[in-house]
Amino acid sequence: MNINKMKRIIFISTLVLIVVISGISFTYAATSSELQQQQSDIDKKIDQTNSEIAGVKTEMSTALQQISKLNSEISTYQTEINNLQSQIGNLNTQIEEKETNIQEQQQKFDSQKEALEKRLVAMYETGTTSYLDVLLSSEGLADFISKYYMIEQLAEYDQELLDRIENTRQQIESEKNSLESTKNEVQTSKDAVETKKSALSTSVNQKNQLVSNLSQEEKELEEQLEQFEEDKRQIQAELAAISKKNPVKDVVAPSAAGYISPLAGKTKANITTGYGSYQTRSGRHTGVDFACSSGTPIRAVKSGTVVKSLALRYPNGNYKSYGEYVVIDHHDGTMTLYAHMSSRAVSVNQTVSQGQQIGSVGSTGNSTGPHLHFEVLIGGTPTNPVPYLP
Repeated sequence: MNINKMKRIIFISTLVLIVVISGISFTYAATSSELQQQQSDIDKKIDQTNSEIAGVKTEMSTALQQISKLNSEISTYQTEINNLQSQIGNLNTQIEEKETNIQEQQQKFDSQKEALEKRLVAMYETGTTSYLDVLLSSEGLADFISKYYMIEQLAEYDQELLDRIENTRQQIESEKNSLESTKNEVQTSKDAVETKKSALSTSVNQKNQLVSNLSQEEKELEEQLEQFEEDKRQIQAELAAISKKNPVKDVVAPSAAGYISPLAGKTKANITTGYGSYQTRSGRHTGVDFACSSGTPIRAVKSGTVVKSLALRYPNGNYKSYGEYVVIDHHDGTMTLYAHMSSRAVSVNQTVSQGQQIGSVGSTGNSTGPHLHFEVLIGGTPTNPVPYLP
């Protein structure tokens, strides 16, 4: 269905709904409390409609929903392949280190073995003289004591040399076994990569087949969705890098976070599109949405430092993805992201206090109606914001 036509239908339906409910309220409302209740019901229905407009899912045909699911699979497979290839790289590095260590141990073993052989040759060349013979041939007590200590040192040296040779041999054997095990891990990972690549290829082919049947308008939407998810992955990677620079030993628990609502007068009960409520390329809706009027002030849920404050745009200047958005690092292991703003009121590296206005609600980027998209991230990865909200 044409997206603009869908919006018109939703808008007209909303107006009809408001008129009908309003008519009923004038007919039957006998008290102020009943009127307030009816007004509340109307507001909820308007919020629900705005949520449908704000949510990407309302624009998706069945084909687009299938493509979105396949995009999620493709992204998952690609991530798994990248992780496996990284694992293979680490294992190959370990293999090189083990092979180098084995060579060093082998050289050490050869040197010790050569010393032992020289010792045996020396003993052979002296004939069958025993340590006792040497002692009995002493010319006096002083000579006896001197020869005794010499023999003791030789015996200790012989034993130490034998012990070192045995230890080195065991280390070489252990390293070889470990090397073989690591090589097996590499092969297992390589086999897994091929399996994932095959599954990836199947999903890509299915997606391409569906895309070829989309209307031009749907293809444009699909491109926007893919761009949105690509931008999100890049942003998450950048935020993860920021988190690593300023690591927090113990990430604050939701119950101890002390967040306020990003919108005055609204709580998590006013969320109109929930976390994970629809499928995206990354697999889920990565935040929560609050449908509200454009220009509504957006507040910092907690004090912190602004680490992102910018507008995502296409080369032609049009907004894309998150549009105008802000990210705040709260220095407790969590960050919060505020997207689709009409304007931003803070800049990067600025310190903000809890409750300070950081921007205004809008509909910039991948949005079809005014709303606030709000995320909580840990280490750059989105988590369910609901437990953090009042």
